[in-house]
Amino acid sequence: MSKKIFFLFQMTKLLLIVFIFLLLDSCISQKNTNEYIQLNHENVMFIKGDRLTITLLPTQAKRKKPVIVKTLKNNKQYNNRRITLVEYQRIYELIIKTNQKDIELPRNPNVMTSITDGGNNSIILRKDTLTKKLYSYGISKEYHGKFYESIELILKAAKLNIQEVN
Repeated sequence: MSKKIFFLFQMTKLLLIVFIFLLLDSCISQKNTNEYIQLNHENVMFIKGDRLTITLLPTQAKRKKPVIVKTLKNNKQYNNRRITLVEYQRIYELIIKTNQKDIELPRNPNVMTSITDGGNNSIILRKDTLTKKLYSYGISKEYHGKFYESIELILKAAKLNIQEVN
């Protein structure tokens, strides 16, 4: 009887070790699944609305262009392509350097500043535990600086131009 108990104890230890190993392996292999940059644009002034979503997904692939660019227009798959890590890093750095207060329209009691017929634009950057969200209504090179440049580069990565969100 004691041999059976000893055997069960050893098997339980072995299963626990295998389980821990598989759990650690799973965590390590999913390293980059939580990293992306996403541009969302919506303009409800149109009858059916106008939606554009571009997601940049870096991969671990050893390729010349390891970043996947997925584009959805009005919730339909529009285009998939790839960009280089250098292009992705440029966009990433611009977003990191941009603060929400930098893209707010100027507030002056004597002058009202607005952008007519602008859509809602947002950029979401996620990397590991960092999540950064930037929002604007309308887009203007004059008022939105690095945010505008980020949107231009994301659109360029998707082979679109700024008129898609203007």
